[in-house]
Order: sequence, then C-alpha cells, then structure tokens
Amino acid sequence: MTSDDTTANGERRADAAVGDAPTDADGAGGRPAADAAIGTTTRRTALKTIGAAAAAGTLFAGQASAGVPTPRLHTDGRWIRDPQGNEVQLRGMATADPGFYRRHHPKSFEEVLRRATDTADGWHPNVVRLPITQDSVNHFGIDTVIEEFVRPSVDILASRDVYALVDFHLIRPYTQEATETYNSNNDDTLSPIDDVMTTFWEAVAPEFADDEHVIYELFNEPTQPTMYGDDAGAWQTWRDAAQPWVDLVREHAPDTPIIVGSPRWTSVTHMAPEYPFEGENLIYAAHIYPDNGAPSEFDQYYGEPANDVPVVVTEFGWDPEGGSVDQGTTSGWGEPFRQWAEGYENMGWISWCFDDSWAPTFFSSPGSGAAEPWTLKDGDDQMGGYIKTWLEETKDDSVPVSTIDDSTAPQTPGNLTVTDATEISVDVSWDGVTDEGEAGLSHYTLSVDGTENQEALPGTTSATVTGLEPATTYEISLTAEDDADNVSSPATVVAETIATDAEQSPHNGPHTVPGRIEAEDFDEGGQGVSYNDTTPSNQGGASYRDTAVDIGTSASSGYNVGYIETGEWLEYTVQVESGGTHATHVNAAAGSGGGGTLRIDVDGQEVGRHNVWQTGGWSNWQSMRVGDLDLPAGEHVVRVTAESGAWNFDWIEFGESSGSGDQQAPSAPTDLSVTDTTTTSASVSWSAASDAGGSGLDHYVVYVGGSQDQTVAAGTTSATIEGLSADTSYQIDVAAVDGAGNESAQATVSATTGASDDATAPSAPTNLSVSSTTASSVAVGWSAASDSGGSGLDHYVVSVDGSQDQTVAAGTTSATVDGLSANATYQIGVSAVDGAGNESAAATVEATTAQSDDGSGGALVVNDYDGDPAWSSNQNDLGQWCGAGSFQNGSGEVQSGVLVLEYDNGGWFQEQINRDVSDYSTLILRVSGANGGEESEVLFDMGGVRTLLANVTDDSVGTSASDVTVDLESAGVDRTSSSLSLRLNFWQGGSSTLEVEEIRLE
Repeated sequence: MTSDDTTANGERRADAAVGDAPTDADGAGGRPAADAAIGTTTRRTALKTIGAAAAAGTLFAGQASAGVPTPRLHTDGRWIRDPQGNEVQLRGMATADPGFYRRHHPKSFEEVLRRATDTADGWHPNVVRLPITQDSVNHFGIDTVIEEFVRPSVDILASRDVYALVDFHLIRPYTQEATETYNSNNDDTLSPIDDVMTTFWEAVAPEFADDEHVIYELFNEPTQPTMYGDDAGAWQTWRDAAQPWVDLVREHAPDTPIIVGSPRWTSVTHMAPEYPFEGENLIYAAHIYPDNGAPSEFDQYYGEPANDVPVVVTEFGWDPEGGSVDQGTTSGWGEPFRQWAEGYENMGWISWCFDDSWAPTFFSSPGSGAAEPWTLKDGDDQMGGYIKTWLEETKDDSVPVSTIDDSTAPQTPGNLTVTDATEISVDVSWDGVTDEGEAGLSHYTLSVDGTENQEALPGTTSATVTGLEPATTYEISLTAEDDADNVSSPATVVAETIATDAEQSPHNGPHTVPGRIEAEDFDEGGQGVSYNDTTPSNQGGASYRDTAVDIGTSASSGYNVGYIETGEWLEYTVQVESGGTHATHVNAAAGSGGGGTLRIDVDGQEVGRHNVWQTGGWSNWQSMRVGDLDLPAGEHVVRVTAESGAWNFDWIEFGESSGSGDQQAPSAPTDLSVTDTTTTSASVSWSAASDAGGSGLDHYVVYVGGSQDQTVAAGTTSATIEGLSADTSYQIDVAAVDGAGNESAQATVSATTGASDDATAPSAPTNLSVSSTTASSVAVGWSAASDSGGSGLDHYVVSVDGSQDQTVAAGTTSATVDGLSANATYQIGVSAVDGAGNESAAATVEATTAQSDDGSGGALVVNDYDGDPAWSSNQNDLGQWCGAGSFQNGSGEVQSGVLVLEYDNGGWFQEQINRDVSDYSTLILRVSGANGGEESEVLFDMGGVRTLLANVTDDSVGTSASDVTVDLESAGVDRTSSSLSLRLNFWQGGSSTLEVEEIRLE
C-alpha cells in the first residue's frame, strides 16, 4: 500500500490502498511520509548500547483471549476448515510492522499485540496480521527480524489463542523485467525480485512450519506489470512469477496455509477460480478500500470468486478524513461493506490498521507515532470502534472447535524469588513448569496483591513488576495456565520496594566545580526527586546503585547512563568554588538511529543545550562542547535533561571560570583541498590542527559561503557538503575549535560542482489541496511530481503569495505553513525541483485561515491548551516545543483547557516561538492566580529581557481569568530573533497556583 494513489512510476491505481508508504529501495511499506519527521528513537533502539540483554517474553497487563482454539487449518474447496471439518472464518486486524515500532515508535510491538488481543478491553480477533517489510529486513537482517520480531509476535499470539498471519509486506513490481524498468526510471534501485522472495521465505517458512496457528501471506501487493484491460494476462503473468515462490514455501512448510495476492495491488482476485495456483491449502487475498467503489459493486471481482475458492480480504478500511483512496464513512461504506462480506459464509476479513500512524488508523494520538494516549476512533462514521464491535459480535461465529479433553492443571511454579527491587518496581524469577495434560502450557500470570499485573510466555522465567510505590510491601503471586484454561495453584512471595530519601541529597558529593561529574553519580532522592526515568528498572545491568536509572558499564571511565529517552533527566548537587563562565563539555555516544538534544539547567533555569550527534557506536565516546555556561559561586542543582533522542551519557565537566582557562586558539587546519565533486555535493579534506592552549582540540567547523554548514569531531579531517547546485562555485572554509571554545583562523578552498546535462524540469505537482487550517497555519498536500531529465526529483518549494516559505524533501507530499494571520486568504504554491536545479511550474491553491478563538483576526495564538496539540506532547499551537518542570505538580497539568502550575518557590515554564514576530506589539497572558498578585512572584524572560513580570505590565493577576498584557516594544523585547521564546520561572519566593488559559500575540 502507499500513502497516496499513485504508483512508483506515477501511474494512478484505481485500487490503491493507503496503509504504508514505500521507504526503501525495495518498495517495502514503512513509516508513512507524513510521519517521517517524527523520528522517535526509543530505548529499544539502543537495546545493546550498554550490554543489557533484551527482556523478552513478557506481556503487560490485559486479559488474553481464551477458549478459542487455534489448530492447523486447511482448505476444502471454497472453505477453510479446522481438523474436525468445522468451517472457519478468519476475522481480525493488522498491526504495523513490528520492526517499525523498534525503529520509530515509542510503543513496543509486544504491548500493541497485547492490546489488540485483550478481551478485557473488548478486543476479540481470531487472527492478527503481522506485516514484515523489506525495510525491516534490510535494516536488521533476516535473522534478527525472525528472532527479535516474528518469533516473539508468533509466540505472543499463541499464548492469546489467536492465529498469526505472517505477511511479507512487499509493494513492488513482481517480475524482473518490470523491476528493471522501474530501476531505469527512478533514482532508487530495487533488488532482483527472486532474490528478495527467496531470501525471506527460505528463512521464514521453515522457522514457523511447526507452529499450527501460523498462516503465511506470500506477497502483500504486487504492482507492475499492471496490464490494465487484460486481467487474464496479468493474472497468468503473476502466476508464472509467483508459482516457484509458492512451491518454495510449501517445500519448507508442507502444511501451513498460504494466502496468495494478485497484480494491481491485490485486486485481480476474480481470476483465481479460472487460473488457480498449483498446491494445497491455498487461500486467495483481496484488498479493498473506498476508492474501489461501493461494496455493491464488489461481487464480480471479489465476491463471486468466493463461490469457488477460499477468499480472505486481508486489507480494508476507511476514514472520514482520509485521502483519495480510503476516504469513506461507516454509514456510507463501512456498514455496506460488512453486509456484503457477511453475504459470503466462507469469506474472512482483516482490517487495516491497529495503529495511530499507518493509515487508515484505528486510533488517534497527540501526533502520529505518539506513545500515549491512543484514543480509539469510535465516532459514528469512524472505523476503529466499528471494527471492535464487529469482532465482538462475531467472536463465536465459525471458529475452530476444541477437541482437547484436559482437566489437569499445570504444576505450581517453584522457587518464586525477588531478584531485585527499585523504588517503583521489583524483578522476580521462578522455575519453569511443563503441562502434564494434553493442552500444553499457555502462559504464566503474575498478580500483585490479588490483582492481575501481567502475563509471561512459556519458556520465560523472570519478569519485572512495575507501577509500584516506594517503601511498600506487596504480595506477588504467580500461576501457570494451559491452553484448556486450567490454572495452577499460585506461588507467592513478599516483595518490598526501596524507599526514596525524604530530601534530595548529593551522591558522592557535593561535586565541586570546576571539575568532572560522572553521569552515574546523580543525587539521592529517587524517581521524580533526583531523576526521572521512563522505565521501572535498570536496563543497563550494572550493580553500581539500587536505582531504576539505566546504569551500564560500557564507558572507559567505569560506568555510564544509557537507554536515555526523551524527557528523562538527572540532577546533581554541585558546589561552585569560583563563579563565572565555565567551558562545559559532556562525554556522550550514540549509534545508528540515535542522537538527540540535551539541556542543562541550574536551579531550574536553562543555561545551555547541545545536539548529541551520532558518534559511530553506542560505546564510541566523544567529548562534546556545550558552551560557556554561567554558574554563580555557591551550592546549586544542575539538571541534565534529554529533550530528545537516544544517546548514552558518561560525564559532564565544568572547566575553569573565564579568565583562568585556555584563551589561546588552535592552529588553523592546513592543506585544505577538494577531493571530489558531484552535481550536488563537494568533499574536502585537510591536515589536522593542533592546540597549545591546554584545553585540547574539540571539533572543526565547516562553512559554505560564509555560513556554517556542519561541525566535524576532532580526529576527523574530511567532510562532504550536500545539497549544492550543479555547475556552481562555492567557497568552503574550515576552522578548528578547542575545548575552551577558541576558534582558529579559517583555511579556504574553492569548489565547483559538476555540470549537469539535465535541462528538463520535473512535472508540476498535481492535486494540490488544503488539508486543514488553523488561525495561524495552513496544511496542504499534493500528488508527487516526476522527473524525466535524469537527475531525479530533489525537493519541493512551498511558497506563500509568491515568496518561498520552505523546501520539502522529495518523497514528502505535504507541508504546513505557519506564522499566518487569522481570517486571511493566502495563495499557496508548490513547485518541484530536480537534482540539476530545474524547477517546475507551480501548482497553486487558495487557503483562508480560521478565525482566532477570541475573534481577533490578527492574533497569533502561541498556546490555548485545548488539547490540540496536547500539552503532554510538548508542542504548542505554533508547532514549537513547550514544557515546564520543578513545580509542585511536576510539569504542570492541563485541566479543562487550562494549564495549572502549582509552585512553592520553584518551577520553570517555557513556550518556544522561534520566529520573527515584529508584526505583533503585545503579548497577552490570559491567566488567574489562587491568591492574586502573582505577577510579583514570576520572573519574565523573553527576547533579552529578564525581570519580574510586574515590571513589564500594568496589569495584575486576579483570582479570575483576565488578560495580563506586555507591550513588547516598551519592554525592550527583541521580536526579531529566530530563536525567540517566552520563559517564566518561579524561584523568587512565594507559593501559589497560576492557571494559564491562553498565550497569544497581537
């Protein structure tokens, strides 16, 4: 499936589906284009960073499906039957690719599968489709895909009495001739199709051949050759190509049912009865979306074949706000589809997609790919709730019948032991048991004080119990359950979590500044006091401290903190002996897929931030200069926060205060030369600089045309500058920077990019349309352009009223234009640019922004706390970062559209604006306070002005909501800064509650 309705060659498909956009050279489905900017890297991405083993086999809370057996199925004419001959209809849903969750999503595929099969939550599928993309195979390797994704998924579904449909989720040409045609017309290169199919199925087919509940889907959506107008020819071409792959799977898995798709994105199902594949236990697939037409029109293509062969609709779905392929409503399309499908007693169905980002989705979230909350789309015309109800109503229809006569419960697990405890979790282990009856062991169930907490798979003998309170005693019980629902007697053990300190205090400190502080020596105090960690136990495995912080041993200095996720933080009590400006470094590492941003606060006030780049490995440590940070003398609390990403942290070091440190610049790099050029890039190299000032060489800065392009770590003496124009001369400069921030003179060289013989502009984007508007933004989408000149599509240019607003990378077909005025009409244009710099004509569309909430057409709303976007997603109405911390109620809490900040001489709050707001003269805070007069207790920090709020406003904070206005020009606020933000802090004394309804500029 694709995220629009065009093929890789730009040809419109009448039957397109929208589940997942091709993102790799083999056209495998992956992260949707509209989601690509999220880039969430999780703790699971860094699973091997500090030597910890994967915690496999544990299912979190939720009741598994029970009582529906999953014996081996077989086909009999047009029927799917169980071993006793009972007719079986497969009904369920697909999840996203398990590898997608590991790489891009904060949820794990295990918890998604758990939720999808949780009968206590009302989910009753008898099959779950597992799409395994070529993107995951390319990234992880087929052995890892099987071991870490498919096998755990198959085992989880076995324990929950649900069939597992392993789907090779290819979307690409199915013949080698069509593959070569694609490669000649596109920048990316598809691997030979036979190599791709053979590699996957030679590994997957034998691995799960003995798992009776497993079904295989051969090839998700074969695309070219489409052969429109010749259905029989297309089918026979497909059959000639795919029959050897069917035979290959059957050779390794003699009894596993195989679902076979068809050309044109699996839409030629009607040819199966006339030209069937050779082999036993074959089922034929259909993919159907609203773009295929009304369900009443489906009989010829999808219904009549079910009179002769087994048919399962392995993809269908709709969304009232979907694109051209899946746009439909429950009343207009979903209900008629159900009536049509249920008109065939032998037809199964699997809905797409149990996710918040692979469209059409069952769930919405604060932003596609968000961790929490997932909200079921259960409106009258939405799909998620409708499918859930449909599954509930048919859960007992046409399901296998159990023949197991087993009333013998498994043995009670032995030796249940607490192996570790933190403030909020305990680790337990036990001796595994076997089931002496006929059914076989299904799973273990762990309960806490009599309430079920989680399940664990057979073969698992340990688990972590989470969500506990510090210094509290619990009774943990464990039972074993077989597939006939017989439950053992419980094993029990008493566990006690460790206490948090009553007050925060230094560990191995207080640490002195100037000096180095080891990451693992964060303060005592516990979760929410001296640190925030998003997992309940130490994933790093080191026994340095009893804590949930992920301490490992990969650092050469001894210990480090790893598995760092967005929002985690550590605090250190320091004694600054000499106040002033201190050159500050962190030692960090990030492997493939890692990196992010760290922020340093002192006593709740931000003093610096730094991007953590990928260093070439999770244990490849590099000292990174954060900057010259101002620390006053005395005792202070330093907080290091992960604002984004996955990276490992070894130490932070504060150098001598300014005036007593290194003030000598390094030598300039020498022998700077151009080593290679293309039409769009230039590569340079140089001889290393040296530093005699004592702080050591830190990095190099590469400039293009006088503007910084990139930084390069010390030890590297080459760089490649991308995104240049063809046949153009550029001045490239390189300077060296030492650990104290001193920058050398620049070495300079001129580079001319290669000339391109491509003088043909790409086609103009088509179908440009407005997808949404707010009072300050317009979102647009379009169909992809194509390039026939040879240099390939490079990017799109988005303009507003004829002036360029932004560029969008090729492969992305949507954009949001921000910073607009309310209730105003704009002309949005989009043109395509190829690698040679040729630009197409622009497609244009008019868009009118919405009226602002307060009726003031000229207002720029920074945040109105209405939940869209959610405060918890750290994004405001401008699409910029926002957040708070150190309040009595943590990071603040939104209640009924109002942000509540409870403070007691502490707390910070920030809304990033990150744009020139010269057109606005007034900042308006619509606020109220518990006591009134809070403007005298709040420090205002914006655009270079840092003073009490009372000093920049004539208004007072009252006990009911009112506007507190700041005249920005009179206050001296620099409104032109591209990094402008509004920051309030609450360390001026006083204790109260401030409620913020809206922040806007007028």
